[in-house]
Amino acid sequence: MDHGPSESSFLAHWTNRLRATAERPVVGILLRGSHARRAATAHSDVDLDVLVDDRPAPHRPGAAGHTAAPYAARQAYLAELDGRLVHVSVSARDVRSWVDRLGEPADWAFGLPVATPARLLWAEDDWRSRIDLPVLCQPADQPRLEELVATLGKVASARAAADPFGVRLAAADLARLCPSVLRLANPGVRVVSRRAAFAAALTLPVAPPGYREDMLLCLGLHPGATGRLATAAARLVAGVVPLIRPYAGRIAEVAGADLAAALADGRLDRYVAQLGRAARQVGDGPQLPTPRAGEWRTVPVPESPVTGGVPAGAARPSRLDPAVAARLRRTPDGLVAAVVRQHDTGEVLMVAWMDDEALHRTLTTGRATYWSRSRQEYWVKGATSGHHQYVRSVALDCDGDALLVSVDQVGAACHTGNRTCFFTELPVSAEGASS
Repeated sequence: MDHGPSESSFLAHWTNRLRATAERPVVGILLRGSHARRAATAHSDVDLDVLVDDRPAPHRPGAAGHTAAPYAARQAYLAELDGRLVHVSVSARDVRSWVDRLGEPADWAFGLPVATPARLLWAEDDWRSRIDLPVLCQPADQPRLEELVATLGKVASARAAADPFGVRLAAADLARLCPSVLRLANPGVRVVSRRAAFAAALTLPVAPPGYREDMLLCLGLHPGATGRLATAAARLVAGVVPLIRPYAGRIAEVAGADLAAALADGRLDRYVAQLGRAARQVGDGPQLPTPRAGEWRTVPVPESPVTGGVPAGAARPSRLDPAVAARLRRTPDGLVAAVVRQHDTGEVLMVAWMDDEALHRTLTTGRATYWSRSRQEYWVKGATSGHHQYVRSVALDCDGDALLVSVDQVGAACHTGNRTCFFTELPVSAEGASS
């Protein structure tokens, strides 16, 4: 909404009123919210920040040479504007605390960084240059992975205690934490309002399958029984963890080396799966979607090269070590066969294909990553089915045209639900075959 004559006089009136009635000397008054963004409607609040001196008033006893304690107060008014009532929300804060607060994440922004317009209505000359900020910026929250996993534990505990309200409260908290963690794997974004933060949080381009629906369920914005809600919470965390594995170093800075190591070596996946089983009780249905026979589902992968529509044989960009790449003998499609076995028993589980980048991701993330010839894109084993493959070692054969990938297989390796893809025995009639 444009700031017309009536609104400008209204704001001038409130600026003068607040200066005259403030408990402490006022150094500046700013307009925030939808009116500052010029997005207000007839029903929007008028949000005003009143910044007061961080020193006591001179006439107060003992004021000289001392700094006042941090000051914060809120007042609400209903005022007349053009024949209608308007809600005026006034937040008074000492200027030092106000400036410091700009260095903290906004509690309404789903962990995303904020850049929201403001409009200075009045300021003392000495303060004008310091508080005349056309945009108020606040940083993103830290990637709160530890809290995310701990909150899934609260969902599981509430399920065990048959506490449906506890499940819903914990699931909502979990959903609000997810974007702060997923932000590591996503392009940078800044938000201007709570509504914009909500929209950005739901549309992060790198996210687990079904992410938007699960977020809406956990936030209580889509209806769902308690079991469905708990399953969605478990699915969110299980899907987030592999996507942020390349950023274990950043997690170490925030939550310590052990949690980062658990993220890198697969222990965290196993712990999340353990919590997920507790959150999902009998009768809730599958915790993660299972692909139909003959179908592999894929998820976005951080820093992935553009793969959609790549013609057969076209070179795809890769970060694979050139010394390793030089030893590969590829098919005309740029692929090498990967034979996958269980690391401790030697059981052959499946055969898939890798290009240079899939091999790079397998070696550097510890998760088996393949190239789909039919879909022309990368896929991480277990990202949607939950049947993860944690890589123990990778060996190249003597000719360089095949890889032996030794893994710790969780659940079934085959999309049919069998442990191994090699479950169909063929008759061998050659003499001595049965001996």
